Amino acid sequence: MFSFAVLRVQNICFVRLLYLFIILFSSISLSAQERYLTQFYGAPITLDPSLTGNFEGNYRVNLAYRNQWSKNFEKPFSTFAGSVDLNFNLGRKNQRVHDIASAGLYFAHDKAGILDFGNTEMGLAGAYHKALGPNQFLSGGLYLSLNQRNSNFTNVTFEDQFNGEDGYTAPTAEQLAENNFAFFDQGIGVNYSNYQVNQHGFNVGVAIAHLSRPEASFYKRDPNSDENTASFRLPMKYTLHAGGRIVLDDFMSVFPRFMYQRQGIMDMATLGVNLKTDIYFWSIHTGVFARGAGVNNKYNFDSAGLLLGFEINNWQVGVSYDIGIPSIVNYSRNQGTFELTLSYFGLYVNDDLLCPTF
Repeated sequence: MFSFAVLRVQNICFVRLLYLFIILFSSISLSAQERYLTQFYGAPITLDPSLTGNFEGNYRVNLAYRNQWSKNFEKPFSTFAGSVDLNFNLGRKNQRVHDIASAGLYFAHDKAGILDFGNTEMGLAGAYHKALGPNQFLSGGLYLSLNQRNSNFTNVTFEDQFNGEDGYTAPTAEQLAENNFAFFDQGIGVNYSNYQVNQHGFNVGVAIAHLSRPEASFYKRDPNSDENTASFRLPMKYTLHAGGRIVLDDFMSVFPRFMYQRQGIMDMATLGVNLKTDIYFWSIHTGVFARGAGVNNKYNFDSAGLLLGFEINNWQVGVSYDIGIPSIVNYSRNQGTFELTLSYFGLYVNDDLLCPTF
């Protein structure tokens, strides 16, 4: 992630270089442009559209919030994501095995730094789950989204704004681009899942985002740009994810999780494991996870953390905290990331009217 707080330093040349780097080439950084959640299954539609409707029940509501380095920067990196998806059983109601069609809506917003660099996405997702047997599905999905990116230039100062006495209050002659633009995006995914009742199970899926490689340069999107203006199209993002369930006994199960993403020259992998313990009418999850990231196939152990989650009735809540490995090595404080996810799973009162019950 970029340290936007350095824009406050008095070295104006450095400020200008940093500003141009952010605006023109921020897409090179996966974490600056692509949202990431440690609890990646807490936002399934944005992970892989084929996971739309991939749950037990008729409808699902997901919320996720991530706040990174909040005590180190005035305006840290934050992410919010929410989604609603529905399942529609196909075939006769008395069939033991039937296909499922699913549809979903999702919203996500990221903001970072003193420039208030923001990325807002609103989209539709759909999936078809082909039943291969009881609780065994091969799923395919796609998403279509509208994205808006913006920044706040009022917090940036340039050398020619110095008034000669006590501050940078004069107007600037710098030619700034329009501070917001929008584009359409689309992606696809495939997932296989096999979770039999009270037995071991697993799922594995792949997804591709940014199929049309939309233009992501503020200057190229500017109406006053010309053919010589530098262009940057988002590289396709490839995601491989997998999970499983290992039943230990009637009350305890282990859930391993894995995700790998690659976009352009950057890639990242997250590996974690949760222990679920059933206690009367509720369950508790405890877990650990680790993440590695790399550029040009050179990898570093990036961060590690802990997870605590609860299930009660149709509700699930997860809280995680991770800290960068360099922060641990250098004994730095307040450089962790807090994350909260909330999910609700519901049934229809009437399958024909799609009326939900709570």
